[in-house]
Amino acid sequence: MDIDARLIDLTPEDLARVQELDTTVWFEVVPGTRPEELVEHLDLRHARALERTGPPLPGEPGRDRPPLVGIYSAYDLQLTVPGPEDGLRTVPMDGLTWVGVHPDARRQGMLTRMMRDHLHRVHDRGEAAVAGLHASEPAIYGRYGYGAASLDVKLVLSRGQELRVPDELAAAAETVDTHLVTLPTPEGAAALHEAHRACAATNVGAVTRPDAFAGSWFRDVPKARGSKEPRRLLLARRDGVPTGYAVLRRESRWEDETPRSAVDVAELGATDHASLLALVRRLVDLDLTTKVTLWGRSVDDPVLWWSGGPRSVGVRAIDSLWLRLVDLPRALTERGYAVSAPLDLVLEVVDDLCPWNAGRWRFAVDGSGTATCERAADGDEPDVVLPVAALGAAYAGGRTVAAQVPTLGVRELRAGAVGRLSRAMRADTEPVGAIGF
Repeated sequence: MDIDARLIDLTPEDLARVQELDTTVWFEVVPGTRPEELVEHLDLRHARALERTGPPLPGEPGRDRPPLVGIYSAYDLQLTVPGPEDGLRTVPMDGLTWVGVHPDARRQGMLTRMMRDHLHRVHDRGEAAVAGLHASEPAIYGRYGYGAASLDVKLVLSRGQELRVPDELAAAAETVDTHLVTLPTPEGAAALHEAHRACAATNVGAVTRPDAFAGSWFRDVPKARGSKEPRRLLLARRDGVPTGYAVLRRESRWEDETPRSAVDVAELGATDHASLLALVRRLVDLDLTTKVTLWGRSVDDPVLWWSGGPRSVGVRAIDSLWLRLVDLPRALTERGYAVSAPLDLVLEVVDDLCPWNAGRWRFAVDGSGTATCERAADGDEPDVVLPVAALGAAYAGGRTVAAQVPTLGVRELRAGAVGRLSRAMRADTEPVGAIGF
């Protein structure tokens, strides 16, 4: 059955329709939530939907307004990327979220309509040169110019896990104070956001959530939570200044009168290794627990090696942040680069969805790691031909352009050009897994 629909802006009057579509697409009903509470998580400034046109379908109840068959929204986020001269830099990122298409409207071009609408609106607003998302299914977003830029590495530690660290690091961790607070309170949310902002700025690949949603990001719904404990916040501070945090929840479990409880850590951040060590020491020493699961780590995370390496810790990696360059020259000049000598390349970029990015660009990096990117002159031959998704995948400093020659069809037309571009875009460490949004 073909569906006709029109794109509309969403308002608070649409929240009941939003909730109906959301539960139909994701079939995850959260008990105790009301439509009007969706504004705590849905940024209506960026929310758009496909409204079905035409008469009601057989079996549908009468209603004043037709149902929605597609939806998307976005958050105004920040992304930490490599900076010039061995530093880090934070850039604006448009975080796509709430993407869904009604089962009756699938495979009719609805998602493509919404993705084109979203990316063109991001470009027209000019607030961010980069867009990011988490993919519900990894096969979807590559065709819209997104590249998988980081991994979310899950580590599973045992209660009492031995952490082997250098003596000076162990001594530094003793100067870090940690304490546990209940998160779903205004005070807890404020403390979390302060620590989150500090930690995100010091970790490449980290995403910073917006101030406007800081108080509701981990909203507690007692009816949905049931017998589970509310989320807790483990804070790390040094001399009164926040240096790390962990958002956790314990699940009570007993077998034969013996505790088998687990700790699930949804977010873990630190501004330095000593604070990270102090937090992990506390997490693996919580009473009545047997294992601790850490989400959002990286493939070279020090916790992995403090614990003895992959064979000592349960490790699983999945795709985390997908990135897309919306304003290519601005995006490439907002981050920094690692170069031993100045770089000067002509890139021919393929981008069907955002045609203003397509074509040949002269990309140059000076000795300090600062870049310029301008339209190439007539007659300039390309050194590298690549899809825009390849630049998105490399943007956070993890995946290299060279590694995408066989996966995304990057073509090298001048010997050594791909390698030089890869090394310039590489960060000193792997990007961390991004927070959920």
